[in-house]
Amino acid sequence: MRVAVFSDSHGYRGRLSNLLMMLEADGPLDAIIHLGDGDRDLYQLGVELPAVYQVSGNCDFMPDCLLRDVRLGNARVVLTHGHQQNVKTDRERLLRLAVQYQAQAVLFGHTHSQWSDLKNGVLLLNPGAAMDGRCAVLEIDRQGGIGYKFY
Repeated sequence: MRVAVFSDSHGYRGRLSNLLMMLEADGPLDAIIHLGDGDRDLYQLGVELPAVYQVSGNCDFMPDCLLRDVRLGNARVVLTHGHQQNVKTDRERLLRLAVQYQAQAVLFGHTHSQWSDLKNGVLLLNPGAAMDGRCAVLEIDRQGGIGYKFY
């Protein structure tokens, strides 16, 4: 399974569209994740999209969807923008979310910086800001193993 991960597009739909086209040139996407601060940007591109999973950020208008846990193939993944977890100063809260939801990964945005770490078998990943031309792709195998690549 191949999943595009975006965050912090902040209305820069042209950059988001370019990233999406670049990723699709490498092969079809099975799903798209948007981690907030641009909650409407994907839908305003005017293109057909695969399954979309998103959460709201601190600059969005859908504050009722701040956290989601989703199953992507055989992997459970928690999605959050990160502002409520204070990810700029404390990423241990992300690990607690992983334990709470029995997730293999927690994806977040908010800091605008690409970052990843593997702690206690849990992937913590920030794709960076789409407005700056940054994103990530998850590759999920049949056993639920998760690999990734930054763009």
